[in-house]
Amino acid sequence: MSTSTIRLDEGVREETTRIAAEMGLTFNAVMNILARKFNAEKGFPFPVKLKTDQKTVFDMSSDEFEAACQEAVAQRTNGSAPDYVTRLDKESGMITKVYADGRVEYVLD
Repeated sequence: MSTSTIRLDEGVREETTRIAAEMGLTFNAVMNILARKFNAEKGFPFPVKLKTDQKTVFDMSSDEFEAACQEAVAQRTNGSAPDYVTRLDKESGMITKVYADGRVEYVLD
């Protein structure tokens, strides 16, 4: 076992020690758990990122999503046409596959 020195902001060690004690753990156990989780995840086990104004598909309305899909198709470079187009059904909220021949499949998972 090795010994390490870490610098923490004022009060962090005391609060960590207090919470750990309520859980039946020591401060050192908490540090070991955090380090092991960091190693297992090959990084932080939670997102570390700046806030951004860029929308994700989860932030888009169905019309915005449809426009983004059409833009992506228009920017495709290989010239091949897809067998179907993925759409969000406005009534059910489910994702559908709409084929060129008019068939519609609902995506269940």
